[in-house]
Amino acid sequence: MSDGARESTSAAAGQPGPTATWRYVIPNLLTCVSISLGLLSISQSAAGDFHGAAWSVLLCVLLDKADGTAARLLGASSSFGLQLDSLSDLITFGIAPSTLVLCAFLGPTPIASAGAIPYYRGIVYLGAFLFSICAALRLAKFNVVQEGYVDGYFFGVPTTICGALVCTYFLSTEKWGVPLFGSSDRLYLALPLLMIMLALLMVSRLPLAKIAKRRSLILNILQLVNVVLVYLFGILRIYPDYLFVVAALYLLIGLPVAWLSGIRPPRLEQQARSER
Repeated sequence: MSDGARESTSAAAGQPGPTATWRYVIPNLLTCVSISLGLLSISQSAAGDFHGAAWSVLLCVLLDKADGTAARLLGASSSFGLQLDSLSDLITFGIAPSTLVLCAFLGPTPIASAGAIPYYRGIVYLGAFLFSICAALRLAKFNVVQEGYVDGYFFGVPTTICGALVCTYFLSTEKWGVPLFGSSDRLYLALPLLMIMLALLMVSRLPLAKIAKRRSLILNILQLVNVVLVYLFGILRIYPDYLFVVAALYLLIGLPVAWLSGIRPPRLEQQARSER
């Protein structure tokens, strides 16, 4: 039997043929690239290359939507791809940033003295552990509870944004060297506190508008320009301070605006019904 006949037979039997099967490989391959970059970031942190580790996570941020976009364009969306993407996000935006902070503060070559403040080592551990745990909780909840949510909104801050904020904050502090508050240690030492705040925002129920087409032409142009610049600067590994400001403003403006617009998450009992 020829290959064409075999493919048509499998399709007639309700099973995906070779061509249909290969469509699923491309988005899943992109997800595997993100996993590899996350592991690269972890290894760079362990080796003391904190600069490279942070940029590796930011490359994962740029790839975050690529697998989903490829799946939609190829008609290859699947539950398997959804689960794989969540596992990738846990590594790249949960574990990798936490490893960066742990190695940078408590590793053989710390960037700032964690012993300068009483109990500060405990704060570093708390920030890193809580960040990874809340990332896992958010991703697990997203896979289970999706019904009843308002289209166009996140509920709780996505792991992607949180991972980007941790890494761009680190790179911005590294870039400016002499910080605003008189000591480079002081800006670095705020990073675990930032992680604790972001961890709580990940598992919160606060609404946040997704980046999508708006009714206002000015907003659409502003979004497009910023998206282009984010990808350009991320690929060239320049201007981390700009990337930090963009991500921070997205939260500082987006969270209160969505809440004041009356957007609310579904009730917990409604979520429980969708889980059953």
